Amino acid sequence: MHRQGSLGTTLRFGLLYLLALLFVFAVGHRNQMEKAHLAEIKAELARLKAREETLLKERWQATEPHRVLSWAKEKGFVPMSQGRWAE
Repeated sequence: MHRQGSLGTTLRFGLLYLLALLFVFAVGHRNQMEKAHLAEIKAELARLKAREETLLKERWQATEPHRVLSWAKEKGFVPMSQGRWAE
């Protein structure tokens, strides 16, 4: 006893199964790409934070009072405590 349409039903379910597999494959691939991109972004963020820390240290060292005073003397500025009043 062979039912009519059982081959069509089988093909229909087979096609749905293949479409479901294709969908799962596509979603998995997309997730892997996003994960790789996220890892790159995190590495870039870590690099930028390290660079920011370095720049902040350089700024702090450059603005120390004795360095500012030596720079001012090189440029010809006179400290306010040694300034001359106009007569």
